[in-house]
Amino acid sequence: MANQEHITQLHQGVSCWNTWRSQEHRLQIDLVEANLAYAEVSKANFSGADLSLANLGGSNLVGANLREANLTLANLSGSNLSLATFQDVTLCMTNLSGTNLSLANLSTVNLSLANLSGANLSGAVLRNANLMGVNLSGADLTNADLTDANLSGANLNGANLSHAQLCDTELSGANLSGANLTRANLSGAVLRKTNFNGARLKEADLSNTDLHAVKLDGAILENVKH
Repeated sequence: MANQEHITQLHQGVSCWNTWRSQEHRLQIDLVEANLAYAEVSKANFSGADLSLANLGGSNLVGANLREANLTLANLSGSNLSLATFQDVTLCMTNLSGTNLSLANLSTVNLSLANLSGANLSGAVLRNANLMGVNLSGADLTNADLTDANLSGANLNGANLSHAQLCDTELSGANLSGANLTRANLSGAVLRKTNFNGARLKEADLSNTDLHAVKLDGAILENVKH
């Protein structure tokens, strides 16, 4: 359970919270299982905080500092995380469905088994991110950079990946059925047993890819580069 003193400090407002954090910078912040649904915590300093199992659904986290925070199994569904800092954050098994992560820098972040269904990740940077088994069904990943990311076993059913960078990305066993990959760059990607049934791959770059046992039933392959 969360430390009640820490909850009380946060309820005094972001300005007071950030001042307190600067004065108590060595203190380990314990917000485990805290109920912060719909909280107005824009630009709050949560660096190094333990927010595992916390409820932040619908909260305003614009510009928040989440560096080295632990958000394992936390609920952030419907929250606004634009411009937040994610360096070395842990988001394993986190509920991020319907969140706004547009233009977010999630490079090298652990998002394995997270729920990002319907999330806005347009223009997000996910280079070298761990996205194994992640649920990105219906997510907006237009212009996202997923270079060298691990998406093995991920669910991208119906996702929009138009103009996305997927160079050297691991997509073995991933489900991209019905996804929009128009002009996506998949050069060098590993696509072993990947499901592209019904996907739109118009003008996509599939050069130097591993297409072993790939599924392409009903896929649109017009002007594909290979």
